[in-house]
Amino acid sequence: MTNASQLIEHAHAWISEALSAPDGPVLVTSPFLSYEVCRQLSDAADRSTHSFVLSTTLNPSAVANGYLSVQGLHLLLDAGVEIRHTERLHAKCFIVGSKAMVGSANLTGSGLGFSTSANRELGVHLTNEQADEAHRITVSWPAKTVMRTDLEELLNEAKNVGRIGRTQDKTLDASSALQLAERLLLDARDPQRSLWLKLEYGEPALDGWREQSWFASPKKGKPGFRAGDLVFICAKATGDCYAIVEVVDDPEYQPDFYVKWAASNDTAALARWPWTNKTTPRLVPDSLMELKLSEIGVSGQALQNGHVRLKLDQFSAGVRALARLATA
Repeated sequence: MTNASQLIEHAHAWISEALSAPDGPVLVTSPFLSYEVCRQLSDAADRSTHSFVLSTTLNPSAVANGYLSVQGLHLLLDAGVEIRHTERLHAKCFIVGSKAMVGSANLTGSGLGFSTSANRELGVHLTNEQADEAHRITVSWPAKTVMRTDLEELLNEAKNVGRIGRTQDKTLDASSALQLAERLLLDARDPQRSLWLKLEYGEPALDGWREQSWFASPKKGKPGFRAGDLVFICAKATGDCYAIVEVVDDPEYQPDFYVKWAASNDTAALARWPWTNKTTPRLVPDSLMELKLSEIGVSGQALQNGHVRLKLDQFSAGVRALARLATA
């Protein structure tokens, strides 16, 4: 290693030279990997007497969208490379014996700069002290050793990305949360749907949104919710955006079920919030997530009527954040 940091614009030449004759153990981290780079790594591992470790994230969406090669990961296992699954990995760190760098580039052709349409990336060659610290940090992250059965399961999950049913079962696991998020993001691009954020009074009530439910709107006029619209539910008291539901009918004015509910629970509600829409769950985590109103880019002033339309980027960012938190 060097005693001074050096900027690296194209990482392919750097990593190719380093892998040609590693002078020590190899540890690389990258959430995305292409088949070509996996082959380069596996060839280097076959030639070397040193250990090779790869940290990545077994993300079905990345596989489905062509960012992570399952066949490439099989090549690495064939070559004796230890693969570790690290949740929410984003770091790109390459430690090859006495050489080390960190940067923006994934282990793909476009990231490293040898594909026809290469990305504009930047990395930095680490000093000895920086490389030691980078190694210490990366190996401290919780990780699971990846087996071939994990890769087969990953491929099967990738085949189902976006194909899961629109409504949510009562409980979520990491896989179903990501699947539901992908389906939501696809539905959000439907021009016939509107995207909303709806304030609810009181503390967040997750259980109620996991089943067929409803919400009420004020008497200032018939609200714009329509069947098929997607709605983020946000607790007014705490600012927590904690559930996403789909509207299943057009607004109704003081329907019979609401009249009966108000008589038993809140007689003033019927006059103050006379319009109702029924809903079905789309993404409701098992516990309250730390996703605040401000993170979706909505101010309190915009919610004077208790609801506001969201732009696609606001809704999509919220979906991604909620799904990520649900898999923590």
